[in-house]
Amino acid sequence: MKTSSILIDFLKRNWYKYLLGFLALVMVDLLQVYVPRIVGKIVDSLNTETMNFAELKIMIGWIMAAASGMFLGRFLWRYFLGGASRYFLLETMNRMFSKMLSLTPGFFDRMRSGELMARFTNDLSLLRRVLGQGAILLFDSFIMVLMVFIFMIGNVGWKLAWISFAPLLLLVPTSMSFGRLIHRRVADVQRSFSELSGFTEETINGIRIVKSFSSEDVSFGIFEEKANVNFRDTLRAVKVSSVFRPLITLIASSSFFLALLYGGRAVINEKITLGDFIAFNSYLGMLIWPMMAYGFMVDLFQRGRAAMRRMDTIFTAQPEVKEPERPVKIDHFKSVIIRDLTYRYPGTDRPVLKNINMKVKRGEMIGIVGSVGSGKTTIAKLLMKLYPVERGKIFINGVDINDISSEDLRRIFTLVPQETFLFSDTIRNNITVGMKNVDEKEIERVTKLAAVYEDIMSFPEKFDTVVGERGVTLSGGQRQRITIARALIRDFEVYIFDDCLSAVDPETEEKIISSIRNSMKGKTIIVITHRLKVLKDADRIYVLDDGFIKEEGRHEELLSRDGIYSRMYRKQLIEGG
Repeated sequence: MKTSSILIDFLKRNWYKYLLGFLALVMVDLLQVYVPRIVGKIVDSLNTETMNFAELKIMIGWIMAAASGMFLGRFLWRYFLGGASRYFLLETMNRMFSKMLSLTPGFFDRMRSGELMARFTNDLSLLRRVLGQGAILLFDSFIMVLMVFIFMIGNVGWKLAWISFAPLLLLVPTSMSFGRLIHRRVADVQRSFSELSGFTEETINGIRIVKSFSSEDVSFGIFEEKANVNFRDTLRAVKVSSVFRPLITLIASSSFFLALLYGGRAVINEKITLGDFIAFNSYLGMLIWPMMAYGFMVDLFQRGRAAMRRMDTIFTAQPEVKEPERPVKIDHFKSVIIRDLTYRYPGTDRPVLKNINMKVKRGEMIGIVGSVGSGKTTIAKLLMKLYPVERGKIFINGVDINDISSEDLRRIFTLVPQETFLFSDTIRNNITVGMKNVDEKEIERVTKLAAVYEDIMSFPEKFDTVVGERGVTLSGGQRQRITIARALIRDFEVYIFDDCLSAVDPETEEKIISSIRNSMKGKTIIVITHRLKVLKDADRIYVLDDGFIKEEGRHEELLSRDGIYSRMYRKQLIEGG
């Protein structure tokens, strides 16, 4: 569904709010243009001495009543129009986030996180302004100009009204031209500020690296350069605004000059009264903002259209992995068979996997090894249905993986990836993400299996220790082991460990894998690693090279062949790994 369809659907469901807001605007504008007429009558009556104090109080009472009505009307149109735009923001934000969660990793590979955040903040906020401020400008400008011009003609005649009104017509193209220019300048300021704040955030996150390499001067130099660029862009924006506002004042003043010149002569010649002349000047003042608003409104709607196109990159995106219309239900894991699997990532020509054939049975420990870029992680992602299987087949319990829903599959399979991610929360909450009322003993059990329990107990707050943003207060090995504990606390049947212990020493990795296997009998474990000693008890090991499976067998069997595995193992022994 496109953003425009979401917008139309929202307007259909909330049309009455805009109708009530429109009626409130009409009431405010009608009362606003009526006040100068009352003031004009008061001036004429006082000037001709035909009004007593009691009549003056009545007239003042009418002005007070009009002011009260305007207060009520302004509250109502802000409530209905502004409130409706806020509801739109909430609904669309929820829809966008829900849509984003349904997309597969391929989408996030193409989109930078900063661009996605801009859709949720800048673009969505801009569209809210179109539905709130834009709707107000559209209704109010049209109604106000129409009513004021009618009252002006009624007060002083069409000739003087047109003479004084003509310069104000220049406000529309002036506001549009400067609005676009100001928008570009402000966009430059936002872009340079984004780069400045991004670099600042990056430096803060990597302050330990900056310190360890004594690169404070280099970092400050880059920061100073980006700050200067932002300062220059800000000055350019200020210069445009500095010309725009006085120019608007000049155009508005020229209208008043003409009104004074021709209107004053009309008063002298007694063609209009002094009260009419004062009311007429009040009406001219009322016209300035609506005429400017036309230019702002056009610019706002143009920017809103651009925001809708950018938001469409999320709303119209389709997950590469299609969910089956009639999924086959699987309750327990029995086997995986990969047959003639070839895969290349979208936008690339070279396959990362070529004619892969593998099998995994319930309760087995399977090892997958190979050089960097050989396709190990891709197999894990395909087993988790994160990317589509197009050439070849993957069968789960004899069922094509494309016929199994992702939800069913991920109740059985879990992947502990290379990249660790911890929330800025307690260790307890990072382990039990999304779970409620988890027994303390269960948390202790999985942290002991992941060999991180003693580390946690050494912290003053133990499981309630807040780990900081992305787990910055923990070491790399501690973050990896907490991530493993997070997977172990959930009762999956197949665990895929994708080189997720690279930051711990080989002995600890071997101990963790051995403990997990011994304590989780009947569970299936797939270990992707570059440390071969961990796999000495594996039921089967697959050796990948350049996307192909070059060797297959048990640890001792592969060592005896004097092939790729054997050479990798000897090299690791020499290097102490």
